[in-house]
Amino acid sequence: MTPQSRLRGALDLLKSIRRPSPLVTIELDKNTYGLENTYTTFGRIQGMVIITVDSETPLENISITFEGTARVSIERESWTLGNTEATQTFLQLKQPVTLGIESVPKILQPGCSYRLPFTFVVPQYLPCQSCNHNVNCSDLKQAHLQLPPTLDDPKLENGKRPTLDYVSSGKCHISYRVRVVLSKDSMPGSRRPSRPVDCVKSVRVLPTSVHTPRSGLPMLGSDIYTRTEQNLSLGFAHPGLGELITEASHIPPISLQSPFDNHGVHTAVRLNLRFNPVMDAAPPQLKKASAKLQVATFYSPVPWEDYPSWTDRGLANGWDRAAFTDTFPIMAFSMGSVQWVKHQEIGDEHGIQGQDGQSLSDHTAPCNDSRSYYTASIVLPIVLPPRMTLIPTFHSCLISRTYSVNLRLSFHTPKTALQTASTTIKVPLMLQYASNNHHTSLDYEESDASDSTVMNSLPPPKYTATV
Repeated sequence: MTPQSRLRGALDLLKSIRRPSPLVTIELDKNTYGLENTYTTFGRIQGMVIITVDSETPLENISITFEGTARVSIERESWTLGNTEATQTFLQLKQPVTLGIESVPKILQPGCSYRLPFTFVVPQYLPCQSCNHNVNCSDLKQAHLQLPPTLDDPKLENGKRPTLDYVSSGKCHISYRVRVVLSKDSMPGSRRPSRPVDCVKSVRVLPTSVHTPRSGLPMLGSDIYTRTEQNLSLGFAHPGLGELITEASHIPPISLQSPFDNHGVHTAVRLNLRFNPVMDAAPPQLKKASAKLQVATFYSPVPWEDYPSWTDRGLANGWDRAAFTDTFPIMAFSMGSVQWVKHQEIGDEHGIQGQDGQSLSDHTAPCNDSRSYYTASIVLPIVLPPRMTLIPTFHSCLISRTYSVNLRLSFHTPKTALQTASTTIKVPLMLQYASNNHHTSLDYEESDASDSTVMNSLPPPKYTATV
């Protein structure tokens, strides 16, 4: 190679290095969800990509995608093992862009502003290949294929808070973004490939929940218990007073209209009590009931094969499982006016009907000869903290968010006015966002002409889903 050719190559390389990259800006249209850059199921993410250059720039490809990504980091206690991290891109919707047309030429000219509109529709479900690991039940597979909400995205800010969610661990994130990648052609005579231009715009996704687990949320594991059996006594070496059975009713899912719609949102839980006395022992004197909302986030770099639980072995040893939890008081109720009702044993083999027709599950027979027992029923209001913003319950391959109501019932045992005992029940709670659209994915296919006219007024682009 002659010195002149070497000098020419060096000058071309210097020009390519000093040549400014194209300036890419992503502008989002205003949405109607009530929070900036926030979208829900079937919501349209619309906007414009604006590209400007300072010199002639040949393009090879333009990619506009909508992506969803989960990131997890597990800290190991031993410094020799280091941290374990995992990243999963569970959603990628692509909008095709064809070069060579009038709006996007193959060579961008300086002084021109190229504007590319885009539209993405937030899907209800993920592609089947997003969850390609083993699961212990088909119900969990369905949960993993439902779109998870944004969780602790560091690139989103809500005032002074880095996250919308009230509870943040900082070790797991679920983020959504509109991404634009420009691939430039290499300059003639240059051996170095041109670096692509990558621009992203983060958005918040709060999908409506449609997945309801079978038979009363059994997926939360053995750490959830809605029934307790407790033997009461006067103390060590004293005869037992009897058995106290406490059972809580199922709490229906709570639907919120928006992240800030906690005002006035409430439900109730019924406590059915039964006391099987020994001899002629009197039932305990009920004192107080209190409730706390427990918020738990489970995460792992290894996909969950079952619903997460505090009894999981991997969570206990901290090897490839972790969890973050917090509790908030939501209710305190005095029960001094609650009275016990005495009954005689009916002898029904399928259970005993308590007060107000409420049935307690199978139990052991009373120990006294008269076969009498006592029942009481309490309805406790459950009101969400009005100043809290909470994301919906969800289960994804790497991250899950669960809620439960921890009820504590305190009482005095008979003949010991100063001795206070208590029993605790943990009831699962599901939070979800109510749909602001009266249609479902099946309704779109079966809607009449008037509905289809509205839906097709701005059709979504032909994008493909890849993982």
